[in-house]
Amino acid sequence: MTNVLIAGYYGLGNIGDEAILAGMVTSLRKYIDDPHVSVITNNLEETRTLHNVRPVRQSFKKGVLRFIGRTILEGELAAIQREIRNCDIFILGGGSLLQDLRVYYLPALLSLVRLAQRYGKKTVIYGIGAGPIDTHLGRKLCSSILNEADLVTVRDSMSKEVLERCGVRDVIRTADPAFGIEVPDPTVIGTYLTSLNITNGDRYIASTAYNWLHDSDLSRNAVEAAQDLRDRRESLAGIFESIVREHDQRMLLVPTVKVDREGYAAIRDLMPSSEKADVLEYNPHFTAVFAALSRADVLVGMRLHSLILATMMGVPVVPISYCGKVKSYLELVGLEGFYLDVEDLGTETFAGQFCKNFETVWENRALYAAKQRQAAEVLRERTLLNARLVAELIG
Repeated sequence: MTNVLIAGYYGLGNIGDEAILAGMVTSLRKYIDDPHVSVITNNLEETRTLHNVRPVRQSFKKGVLRFIGRTILEGELAAIQREIRNCDIFILGGGSLLQDLRVYYLPALLSLVRLAQRYGKKTVIYGIGAGPIDTHLGRKLCSSILNEADLVTVRDSMSKEVLERCGVRDVIRTADPAFGIEVPDPTVIGTYLTSLNITNGDRYIASTAYNWLHDSDLSRNAVEAAQDLRDRRESLAGIFESIVREHDQRMLLVPTVKVDREGYAAIRDLMPSSEKADVLEYNPHFTAVFAALSRADVLVGMRLHSLILATMMGVPVVPISYCGKVKSYLELVGLEGFYLDVEDLGTETFAGQFCKNFETVWENRALYAAKQRQAAEVLRERTLLNARLVAELIG
């Protein structure tokens, strides 16, 4: 039996991160004999239920002092230290973990990697997203700690370039761990459709708009992040209105992050034909998103892992980028020609280009669905390389 301990950003109401964890666990179990998987998480019960793993608590609180208070003063760090001491391999995996938009992210996460290294454990950085890393401290931490890791893999070229600029050597580009998920069979999809009150005959245009409608790579504090929300939501509502009227379709707004639902409701309420738009309840399991997408003709997608799940389902996408990871993904799947930046939302140029992109995809849905499936096959093979390399490392 191999004791595997995984750390990341889990149990925090983000379906994208849960899809990453599910893909990692599924892939590792495919290539490692009898793995015993433990996961550091903010939500013990949810992580245990969703992933059939042993959860280990670490609370993620906003703000340095609150974070330190829970991790150190309330004893969570000591418990995590025991888990690291008892594991065979420590994995920091998935998501945009290597970035310094919040000053405590890198020190908090990389300190766990360093601790595992000091205990002589094998350490792996698994299919991770990196950037931006703009501070001297951030670059120094990445260089000193990741160069001592036994394996470093990243999900895209942008992340590889970011880490190499920090001085990290031997970085291997694979793909996002979420591509390791097995697409649910129709029976499972049907069960979730029923729970979501979606009937077999329903067809619609789905959307996963980012609640804050800002570029997270540019916004470093809550004041900046909250700017212009009313204007941008009105602009997006106007675009959705034109889509449902032009194509006589319904719009289904699918939250993949718990806090997004409130923003979706605000966008819907700004639509003159608000009765043609529905907002799903948040469901923490990524299979619910698979189910919702299974009846979608097109996804207007901003959330990265909604785009990834749509690629796996063969659902054509019309993307809007709110950060570098989305732009990088579009390049990866050959959709860079549809790139639109959320920072331009509200301009005539944005509206015109979006409508052009939508019509192109709408009129050629079968073509783009086939391209999505083809891209998913390639990226699935790349992400399975993550697990194969880990298995080789274990020996």
